[in-house]
Amino acid sequence: MKSPAKILFIGIDAGEKDLILAWAREGKLPAIGGLLDKGVCGITESPEGFYVGAIWPSFMTALSPAKHRRYCLKQIQTGTYRTRRFETSHLKGDMFWDTLSRAGRRVAVLDVPKAPLSNKLNGIQIMDWATHDAEEPRFNAFPQSFRTEIETRFGHDEIGSCDVVRQDPEEFIALRDALISRTRKKGELSRFFLRQGGWDLFMTVFCESHCAGHQFWHLIDTAYPRHDPAVAQKVGNPLLDVYRQIDSEIGQLVAEAGPGCRVFLFASHGMGPHYEATFMLDTMLRRLDTAGMRKRRNFSDKVRLYLRKKIEHSLKRRFGNRYRYQRSLCTYFKVPNNTVFGGVRINVAGREPFGWVRPGRDYEETCAALTADLMTFVNQATGKPLVKRILRSRDLFPGEKVDHLPDLLVEWNREANIETVYSPKTGVIRKSYNGCRTGDHKREGCFIASGPGVRAGQFAEPVSVTDIAPTLAAMLDTSLPQVEGRSFLEKIRSKEKEVSEFAS
Repeated sequence: MKSPAKILFIGIDAGEKDLILAWAREGKLPAIGGLLDKGVCGITESPEGFYVGAIWPSFMTALSPAKHRRYCLKQIQTGTYRTRRFETSHLKGDMFWDTLSRAGRRVAVLDVPKAPLSNKLNGIQIMDWATHDAEEPRFNAFPQSFRTEIETRFGHDEIGSCDVVRQDPEEFIALRDALISRTRKKGELSRFFLRQGGWDLFMTVFCESHCAGHQFWHLIDTAYPRHDPAVAQKVGNPLLDVYRQIDSEIGQLVAEAGPGCRVFLFASHGMGPHYEATFMLDTMLRRLDTAGMRKRRNFSDKVRLYLRKKIEHSLKRRFGNRYRYQRSLCTYFKVPNNTVFGGVRINVAGREPFGWVRPGRDYEETCAALTADLMTFVNQATGKPLVKRILRSRDLFPGEKVDHLPDLLVEWNREANIETVYSPKTGVIRKSYNGCRTGDHKREGCFIASGPGVRAGQFAEPVSVTDIAPTLAAMLDTSLPQVEGRSFLEKIRSKEKEVSEFAS
């Protein structure tokens, strides 16, 4: 029997690799366990410092954030001090499935997160039917003619944003059940289109693991400050429950695809306890900057300090604690970059509208001084350094769009909860995280490749997420021009003669 697809790609958005692999080996995720037994497994790494917001754009373009430009839901507008939502239309670079389409390959792209809608696809695409943090209020599709059919057959996402404060066991159970139900519908939808056959590449992504990781982590982590044994006992392990449903749908998809199909499973950026200090980075930077201006005592610093205090007082009196201080009067300021890495922008002359820091030596000295100051902070709950390390975007991702990125990336020591911090220049800063997410992302994910032409075993070294698209393209005897990723097909190819040809 001919397979309906040459390659079946299944994504588990924000799937935690350590849990997936452990539960698969324990028999709790039998479908994934079967792929593990027959295929090759490896670790994946997302873009350093930007792996929360840039993971899927880096995957689909095979480019770094300095080239495709997306790193966060909201980003600073270069040449201004404003931030705005990053729309999918702002993404630079070709989606690899568009390149495959132009090469005559027939593709299906179902709910790949953060993907723009293609309008010249040789196949179909569904955008945000059931994804985490959807880009649009209503899902879209190509061709648009079957959007109504999809809603009629499978309904629409009834969960929406899962970022709601929950305390009662019943509320967590209701979310778990809704995520399981949506996972089941995603499986039905995926199998419906897979059965149409003739696909060179069929892609579908389960996103329920993403919401489950954010909202349920404290229920399975007994060391987490918000862990309530009574609530956890009533709810059980909702993360495992959601993963089990995803595993069930994976098993049915693999069975539908048949033994002649190559399967590529990708669990993207992982999940762990939500420990970070990005929510207090604004305060830390302001206090450091104020201390620096007082110490230097030159005229421009005195003027800036005076004006900033006057403006802040006026804004606070008018808007209360919701005001944001004037970035134009700061040496550096916080910019959005999700939470696991704090983003810092230097107020550079010629780049920012009212930049104070001159490019070159002044910029380098400012970065070095701020780095040294941030490294002095201590988490008073543990007595350990608050900051693990500080990275520079231009060192990590050289490219023509590097000025769109934060200058510095602050990686927090995420071993324990963070509420009270101290440094000699700022004194004690106390602030509590008040969000509803108790799980947050980790850089590493994993992949499992299985099927004809794929060897079994463990992949030796981690691979970049930018390497996955070139590998899928190589399986279809196609190359991707002008990308940074590189195919690792030869490293997972079986040496057996009878299955030596991938692109058959």
